[in-house]
Amino acid sequence: MRPARLAPALCGAAILLVAIAWRRGGEYDEFYSVFLVAGHPRPDWPALPFGAGAARAFYRGHAGFGAIATGLRRGDVHPPLYFWLLSLWRDALGVGLFRLRLLSVVETLGALALLGRIALRMGISPSLTIAITTLFYGFAYTGIVARDFALATLCAMAGTLLAIDAARGGSARAGFCAGALLGAACFSNYLASFTAVAVGLWLAAMTWRQWRVWLAAAMGGAAFLPAGLWFFLAQAGSRRGQFPPFRLAPALGALARDQAGALLGALPREVPAAFAMPVAAVLGVGLAGLLILVLHDGRRALGRDDRALLAAGFAASPLGLLALGAAFGNQPFEMRYVWLGLPFAGLALAASLRRRPWALAASLAVGAASIAGLALSPATMQPAARMVRAAARLPAGTLVIVPFGNDGVGVPGPFVAAAPAQMHILVARAAGAAVLAAARPYPRIAVARIEADGASRALVPRLAALFKAAPCWHSVPAGPLLAVFANTCRERR
Repeated sequence: MRPARLAPALCGAAILLVAIAWRRGGEYDEFYSVFLVAGHPRPDWPALPFGAGAARAFYRGHAGFGAIATGLRRGDVHPPLYFWLLSLWRDALGVGLFRLRLLSVVETLGALALLGRIALRMGISPSLTIAITTLFYGFAYTGIVARDFALATLCAMAGTLLAIDAARGGSARAGFCAGALLGAACFSNYLASFTAVAVGLWLAAMTWRQWRVWLAAAMGGAAFLPAGLWFFLAQAGSRRGQFPPFRLAPALGALARDQAGALLGALPREVPAAFAMPVAAVLGVGLAGLLILVLHDGRRALGRDDRALLAAGFAASPLGLLALGAAFGNQPFEMRYVWLGLPFAGLALAASLRRRPWALAASLAVGAASIAGLALSPATMQPAARMVRAAARLPAGTLVIVPFGNDGVGVPGPFVAAAPAQMHILVARAAGAAVLAAARPYPRIAVARIEADGASRALVPRLAALFKAAPCWHSVPAGPLLAVFANTCRERR
């Protein structure tokens, strides 16, 4: 295949992904990446008000590979490969969040190029496969955030391509490289293990009598196992209580919701409330129709072995998450956690819909609408950047109080990063006398209503109630993003 055949689709994907990366505000989880590679995994925010510019040092430090590994083992739930690569990328390109996101964009474009080659192996249009996959909400989202999803996707697609070559050519070398790349995907993001196991089992089934092939693949994957276990076992107790307890019926419903969201996006949230349920119902019916078309037309468009690989690759993430939840007694389900099945869905849809232009056009239109929402709709974004803009419009001298959150990373991190250097900020760990004392010299305070985790959801109402009940503080109308209070005693003085 000539690279020029993929160039238009990849250029379109690059423009779209770069635009989304530029347009979206900082995400909660991205600042775990930002602070980790800066050498401050858990920033020690000052107990007193500070200027946002004075806190930039938390974002601009440097951590070596050893410090990154230590930070991950002590307080995170991710393997290190992506963060080591991010550290090198950051040293070369700089510290801004957009620049860090560009690494994910490059990795995603590499994954799409490999996906195009997989499509060609299966007799599917590579350009159509790239277009459909790029317009999946969950794929585009995980393809631009400064987290480890995109690197895992790149390694998984490379491993899948080599697994196909090993199965068709009987090459032990290709099998070993396939296993090693699938192992690298797991060393980028543990959740890639579900896809790695599915592709590995498919390869074993295809080459069962050629034992050198599947044994080489197993050896390649095992190369990352000791290091992966060294990190995973140290992190096993991190972030307890992050997910609700496991119950089968709610778990199945949550998993179906997140899978549909990864494919179709958050369109019901982006329309007026009166239309949310009808839009969700229409999308649900459409998704069921697409599934029927794939099951019906896929039999003619794809060979049996290819159908088995696509089914295994798509089902691996949701089934793996369900088994993981049952084993650990929680529901570890989020839309982004099923991202790695989306390239396999893109292949299946491209194969099944190429002779059904109306269904294809409708699918692409819904995808384009969902991606527009990802790039533009406030309903799909976390509120820190909008709160900063709202706070910046308040009169000079306002103190902005930001909740500490669970660990001082995902809640204050995006807000302080987006704040102008002169903005005065207090990162509050509790609602009490210390907050009132810190606020006393200011003519006005604004409580940022960032309720992004359990601790911030509990603290924000308490902070607002604290100032409502305190003498000298009078509530000022300010909209839904901020709770603003004026210091009436200071005005009298």
